[in-house]
Amino acid sequence: MSPRLIGTWISDQVGWRWAFWLIVLISVMITVMFMLSLPGDLRQGKAKSLGEQFSLFKDPRILLGICLPILNLGGVYVVYTYLRPIVTSGLHFPTSFVTPFLFVFGLASLFSNQYSGRLANRDGLKSMVTVFVIQALTMLAISLLFGLLWAALAALIIMGLTMYLLNSPMQIFYLAVAEKDYPQSMVLASSLISIFNNVGIAVGSATGGVLFNHLGLKSLGYSGAVYTVVALVSRAV
Repeated sequence: MSPRLIGTWISDQVGWRWAFWLIVLISVMITVMFMLSLPGDLRQGKAKSLGEQFSLFKDPRILLGICLPILNLGGVYVVYTYLRPIVTSGLHFPTSFVTPFLFVFGLASLFSNQYSGRLANRDGLKSMVTVFVIQALTMLAISLLFGLLWAALAALIIMGLTMYLLNSPMQIFYLAVAEKDYPQSMVLASSLISIFNNVGIAVGSATGGVLFNHLGLKSLGYSGAVYTVVALVSRAV
């Protein structure tokens, strides 16, 4: 079950304030678990200044690598932000169908996160060419198959299966570059995937909002595919 679905269910049952208190409690528990489980002797190379740490961003490999998570989640979130209206208003499923659908979509995205690690241990970023091709075709299908309800739903689930596959290979790439050439920036490198995933989410959500208001739901899949194709080209470069 996805965190969004769990949070929505808790808010509906006991109110949104309790949902936020639960987030606080879970965050404290995770922090304590990290403190107890992570080794205390992790060190990065010493940097003489903040600017020396940020020298990581002068590397063209890092700059190009930053584009991939932005474009990947930018494309996905053009569609993902509007999952509910796509399912109800676009595909005309009843509102009661949204919860079970989001449950299945959450399982798909969970699998995506888990399988990302396996990709990192095997082909790494090389496998992203195939992933981006599948993702682009899937998003095109979402817009093209609005009249075929179950086919469009299947396309949405496949999108969920691909949305986080980039994470682990990209993280390994950042850390490998930093370890070899920028040891003083290891901590910064480890945070890049989170930072630019969130940038991608913001870009995709904003793009989706503009398109939804001016062109409607059917435009979302086409536009998400554009982001993914640009990611594919960036990966090829």
